[in-house]
Amino acid sequence: MSISKLLCIPGSIMAILMTSSCKSNKLATQETVITNSKYFLLDPAKQPASVDPMIRFEQRHHLRGAITREELKDRYGHYYVFWWNDSALTPAVIRLEYRQENTGMQTKVQKFAVNAPYPKNKTRFQVTGANYQTGGRVTSWRISIIRDGKIIAHDQSYLW
Repeated sequence: MSISKLLCIPGSIMAILMTSSCKSNKLATQETVITNSKYFLLDPAKQPASVDPMIRFEQRHHLRGAITREELKDRYGHYYVFWWNDSALTPAVIRLEYRQENTGMQTKVQKFAVNAPYPKNKTRFQVTGANYQTGGRVTSWRISIIRDGKIIAHDQSYLW
């Protein structure tokens, strides 16, 4: 079919043709899916130049209650929030693997056991305090949901 004939197809039909071939039912068949990942870096040396009030709120939220310099320093680091859906509602382990700039290819792990997951869940991780101060910023990460020793869902940073 030539380009001139394609341009004659009405817009709604063209939109249907273009989107129908791109849809995937892969996620619809899974019972556990990571739906969103949110990341925040709290470091005074790397503050974003933003007038967005949400950025300032995020900074203040993580520093809330810290009074001394040492308390402030312990709060600097990376904060992660992962949202995930689970239709199985059986116990699972959420595992965050990450690498830091001062540790090279060494992979560190944090785990969180969820004994009674809800249909929609939110899990938080943080790399702060001495871990952040000695290891440096996180360069790559991978989140996995594990059930019965098998990875059933995962998400990762671009550099993983």
